[in-house]
Amino acid sequence: MTASQVPLEGPLAETPELVIDEEQPRRRRKAFILLLLLGLLVGLLILSIWYLLFRQPIIPPLPGLPESALPHYTSSIYGVEGPVGVAVNSSGDRVYVSQSAGQPGVLIFDAGGNRVGTFETPSGAAHAPVYLAIDPLTQEVFVSDRMTGAIYVYNSDGKLQRQFEPTETIPAWQPLGLAFDTAGNLFVTDLSGATQKVEVFDRTGALVRTLGANSGLSFPNGVSVDPAGNAWVTDSSNGRLLVFDPAGNVIAQVGRGIGEGNLGLPRGVVVAGERVFIADNTAHGVFAYRPLTADEKRPAFVGFLGGEGSADGQFEFPNGITVDGRGRMYVADLANNRVQVWSY
Repeated sequence: MTASQVPLEGPLAETPELVIDEEQPRRRRKAFILLLLLGLLVGLLILSIWYLLFRQPIIPPLPGLPESALPHYTSSIYGVEGPVGVAVNSSGDRVYVSQSAGQPGVLIFDAGGNRVGTFETPSGAAHAPVYLAIDPLTQEVFVSDRMTGAIYVYNSDGKLQRQFEPTETIPAWQPLGLAFDTAGNLFVTDLSGATQKVEVFDRTGALVRTLGANSGLSFPNGVSVDPAGNAWVTDSSNGRLLVFDPAGNVIAQVGRGIGEGNLGLPRGVVVAGERVFIADNTAHGVFAYRPLTADEKRPAFVGFLGGEGSADGQFEFPNGITVDGRGRMYVADLANNRVQVWSY
């Protein structure tokens, strides 16, 4: 008998055979995958609840933009005749467009460009809705009406809630451009009388201040408010942009001309983070500037978007302009019967 054939004796001979449980690692992997899926479901549930409660965009705002960065054309919303004004909620899933041709009114579109509703028409006289703005505190939609010289207030589904009434009478009031600041104060460009101006109302409808009464404004169309409380106003018939500080002083401007960044017939304006966009009717495009820095008397020109035509990214007499919470820009392309959407 060789050494390898010698039977084992003693404690080693009593050692049981080692059994390997091959199912245990599989059970652990399954448990890990189930926990991971459960975590993802909980995360999605939290995001859904946040969105339903606060209607805020899930994607955060764009980070700092390079100096020369400009949005590019992505899509168009059709099914509107002669769009003039446009407003959009922060998440971009409700786009409100006033149309001037066909049957004047305000149409509601979803993020995919599908028409999902129409604003209720106030009773009485003929109506011509122009500009729109969304109250940041209530999400109500304010609409200026040129025919009736009034501002109507709707809920997010287009049901008429009331007419906005200043607490004091403003003779021959002709509201046009609309904007809110972050506190919910309403800025209105007023075409009434020989002295056209911008009026600022608090939450009660009280007139708290007037801007531009001594600036020779002529058909101011667009107004937008930056985080510092400065009002950016397109003085359309004078072909210029004026920036008013909260005290009513003109702190910066852009004029009419053929030089770089000069305007033609500016209409809508929107301050959007690190960019200010102005839709120019006769230039058939959008001018982009940077917000003001200390002691600047003219915002820095970044670039021009568009050009005359009907192809994607071209315009025919653009008018209203706005942005959503994700930085997407919406432009009422009036003569092309569409709203163009641009993004980064």
